[in-house]
Amino acid sequence: MGNQPTKASIWAHVPILTSERKIWRAVLEQAYVDSEMTVFADASESMERTRARRFLRADGASEAEALELVCDFADVPMDRLVLWARRRYPPEQTFEEQVECGSPAPAES
Repeated sequence: MGNQPTKASIWAHVPILTSERKIWRAVLEQAYVDSEMTVFADASESMERTRARRFLRADGASEAEALELVCDFADVPMDRLVLWARRRYPPEQTFEEQVECGSPAPAES
């Protein structure tokens, strides 16, 4: 009796999908849908697309804090979600990243 294999379900983490967890997972799903929106004809992005991508990547402190809360309520590992989002939606290069240290700033037209 001591050496008998135990059921894997006892040891595996199987989330119980309560109504509350389903709602929070729907919040993450909506962020994903918004992040996949197409760009406009002039190659600009909608505000929803930009904000959803920043949220899923946890770009700032406020996004990271909100995402952590949503992931906790949804029972989804935040670190894996952020890693996936940063690979799928690499942040755009900013002006500061384009200027070399010690070089003059480009002239504005």
